[in-house]
Amino acid sequence: MNVHWSAFHRDFTENEVHEYVPREGGVYLLWVRMKSRKWRCFFAGAADNLEERLLQHLSPKEENRCIAEQVSDYVCGFEYARVDGPRERQGVLKFLYDRYLPDCCAEDPGGTPLKVNPP
Repeated sequence: MNVHWSAFHRDFTENEVHEYVPREGGVYLLWVRMKSRKWRCFFAGAADNLEERLLQHLSPKEENRCIAEQVSDYVCGFEYARVDGPRERQGVLKFLYDRYLPDCCAEDPGGTPLKVNPP
């Protein structure tokens, strides 16, 4: 499956999300810039509404403490891809999880990975 990834957004902020992220279903990756200036994926997710979900991660009410700490303490970025259908999103999410093994994902999403072109 070939998905079209957004540009990499080096600023994970409400303004950036509002301006660029659609209110459509898809998958997304959250990245943190390390001291070495390299980026490391710390979360992979899927949502029916990408804009809404990314804004939830920026909220002070974010329940995932790992995400909340990354977002509040470090420079973070994001990228996303529109993916239709919950089954397809689940497969792509599993592939991304297996590829990046993000620190802030509490558990393996399960299911059968659906190989895509990684960002």
